[in-house]
Amino acid sequence: MVFLFSHVYRRTGKVWLLKRAQKKKQFRSLNIGIPRTLYYFSYPGLWETFFEGIGMNPVVARPSTTKTVEQAGLISESEHCLPMKMFDAHLAELFERGVDRLFVPRILSGLKGHIACPKLGALPDTAAAMIGERERILSVDVNEDKYSISVSMTELGKTLGAERRLIKLAVGRALEVMEEKLAGLSAGSKEAAEWILILAHPYNLYDDFFSGPIIRKLTSMKIAVRLVKFDRHEIPHDPIKWDTCSKMFKELKQLDSRICRGVIQISSFNCGCDSIVGQFYRELLKEKGIPYMSLILDEHMAMAGLETRLEAFIESSGW
Repeated sequence: MVFLFSHVYRRTGKVWLLKRAQKKKQFRSLNIGIPRTLYYFSYPGLWETFFEGIGMNPVVARPSTTKTVEQAGLISESEHCLPMKMFDAHLAELFERGVDRLFVPRILSGLKGHIACPKLGALPDTAAAMIGERERILSVDVNEDKYSISVSMTELGKTLGAERRLIKLAVGRALEVMEEKLAGLSAGSKEAAEWILILAHPYNLYDDFFSGPIIRKLTSMKIAVRLVKFDRHEIPHDPIKWDTCSKMFKELKQLDSRICRGVIQISSFNCGCDSIVGQFYRELLKEKGIPYMSLILDEHMAMAGLETRLEAFIESSGW
């Protein structure tokens, strides 16, 4: 059915339905800003595809740079973890670009039977407090413990006054795009006989500003790299009830020490979830005999020190 919807969406349905929707008085095409951090990497391609499909103009923030970090340090709460600081900087950029709405979902759960990081549940409130204009915040609850992400998108489309059939087509296409992008992001070095696993939350793993220097350094050392996979269709059953942490723990349990020669975790300073579950990772990998290292990033990170730690880890792992 998804293929059928996306086919109709691309070929015939979109233009006709969009024109019909635009005739309705409550419908207004808006420029909707999407921060390129935090939830963006958990649902790659989903939101911008959906907004475009219902006749909105999605405006995704520019990729993070050193200037983004500098801006984050100036405007964000000092006790925030680095991804939260970057989120504030991305919001500020979009606000300055004059978008009509800033899309900030309230993420309560990304997985059945699990909860999200508590900070993600407060995102709309912190965003409204930061910019001082609550009416500019466009939000929707995302709680995959209770209902699917398609329900959230449908409610969002109704809020924006889009045509019901157009919403249905846009949801199908957006889910299709997300699945394609997730498959590509988790590809890694599949042909190598031995490899290092990179472990991180999606917002650290898939953001090239954070993971890129680490992956490129390892590649320059002729080390094959694989990225932890976040399969949306598998539900882990373990004591860890934070959604992405549970998925990472599940993959660690499946590792074979004969082919996985080490695990490098990319974490953020002041991450409450990682500070607790990191010990679970460490003990499990110790039992398996797989070397483990945690790289904790903050706004003061320097490449020289990062490279030294990577070189020491690879050498001590016996590569």
